[in-house]
Amino acid sequence: MSEYVLELRAITKTFPGVKALDHVHFQLQAGEIHALMGENGAGKSTFIKVITGVHQPDQGDIFVNGNKVVFHNPNDAKRYGIAAIYQHVTCYPDLSVTENIFMGHEKVHKGTKRILWNEMHAEAKKLLDTLGANFEPKTQMGTLSVAQQQIVEIAKALSTNAKIIIMDEPTAALTKRESEELYRITEQLRDSGVAIIFISHRFEDMYRLASKVTVFRDSRYIGSWGVNEISNEDLIVAMVGREIAQLYPKKEAIIGEELLRVEGLGRTGYFADISFQLRRGEVLGLTGLVGAGRTEVSQTLFGIEQADQGGIYVKGTKTNIRNPQDAIKLGIGYLPEDRQKQGLVLEWDIGRNITLSNIGHYARRGWLNESQESQVSKSLAEKVSVKAQSIFDLVSSLSGGNQQKVVFAKLLTANLDILILDEPTKGVDVGAKYAIYEIINDLAAQGYGIILISSDMPEVIGMSDRIIVMREGRITGRLDKEHVTQEAILEASMSSQPLQTHVGIG
Repeated sequence: MSEYVLELRAITKTFPGVKALDHVHFQLQAGEIHALMGENGAGKSTFIKVITGVHQPDQGDIFVNGNKVVFHNPNDAKRYGIAAIYQHVTCYPDLSVTENIFMGHEKVHKGTKRILWNEMHAEAKKLLDTLGANFEPKTQMGTLSVAQQQIVEIAKALSTNAKIIIMDEPTAALTKRESEELYRITEQLRDSGVAIIFISHRFEDMYRLASKVTVFRDSRYIGSWGVNEISNEDLIVAMVGREIAQLYPKKEAIIGEELLRVEGLGRTGYFADISFQLRRGEVLGLTGLVGAGRTEVSQTLFGIEQADQGGIYVKGTKTNIRNPQDAIKLGIGYLPEDRQKQGLVLEWDIGRNITLSNIGHYARRGWLNESQESQVSKSLAEKVSVKAQSIFDLVSSLSGGNQQKVVFAKLLTANLDILILDEPTKGVDVGAKYAIYEIINDLAAQGYGIILISSDMPEVIGMSDRIIVMREGRITGRLDKEHVTQEAILEASMSSQPLQTHVGIG
């Protein structure tokens, strides 16, 4: 009997013009949480599809419990107890939780072939109770949160007697509290003997859950280590192939005149008494725990929502921002937290996504100057280092980091001075994060005033000149870069009283 429930040896998979996997190895033990890490494009997605039978390898062997197997399709993988749970849950929103759990393997009467609803509801209830779910089997799937839908996906895997579960970026769309609940369930599965491959860009996921980590880079296997045997710095080197001496490459920019001043801004039920200044060349960090009101403030500054108290001053002049068009005319740009739903049209190409927000600039009398549009979009795509064969590639074909670069390029098509960046590195790998930090530095050096909204404390400390901390819709801390610490931010995030560690303007 093999010590590994799953083992892959020298797996190679090639698509036309691309070697997606190049002799990669992987070993997984029962009752183990094994993290798989690597930049976007490292081969993780293809690896998942090979394990689940979506793709068949060109070379190499797969072993389950020591026995060599060949998966011709996903059903073959399921029969060997393999299931996958993805970041973006694929479900039937109009059907019940029970129907989603048993879709494709319904319980039916042997004679009449009627669906045994009572048995299915009872089994679904048992599975949900085991996972600590707080909703019923007959609940409509579309009414559940993303975290609850992931619990249903886990229940679905368990309903097929899965012994090997792959979790692909499961915490990317979850709050801190929801992530903790997922951690609890994952550890519960591990303790019951289920083997788990946990794919994540987040180091905190790995340290919280995994006992072992494997790194892929450029479609190749780099190595496997005990989580306690490899440092953060060495793990980054393994993932990106180069040493990043400073993960947050904050450079000194010349701080100039005031671009934005907010005085006593409030929106009933969301935030109140928000006051600060932003100057040219400055990166102003805005942080706080989930629900602090950061995004609501940024959306009000961009005209998506309306304030009912206080004032907004742009270059010293009080303004009335009624909608995003007003904000853009005043030189304010906004990079939303959810790039796929709010920042991009995934079915369009890279170039058209870049020029979309300022498309009228390339039109005359109803005719679009496509040559000029393409020239500008190509220049901006190169400026932010979008990795693609052509600006005519669909933006949906890009990695998360490159999609985010397209959103940055989109901001640069308009005549802006103030950029509001809401979680600009969310869901991208460490190499792409570094590239985005470089873009932020370059924009600050060019004289943009930048509001950086982030839940990542090392990020906001490393990249900001000053930091504002919010809690429950109010400012509770103002910190400058010389005095800021993670402890000070956390104290302000959890305090209902203003923290008086404040040096500098605004």
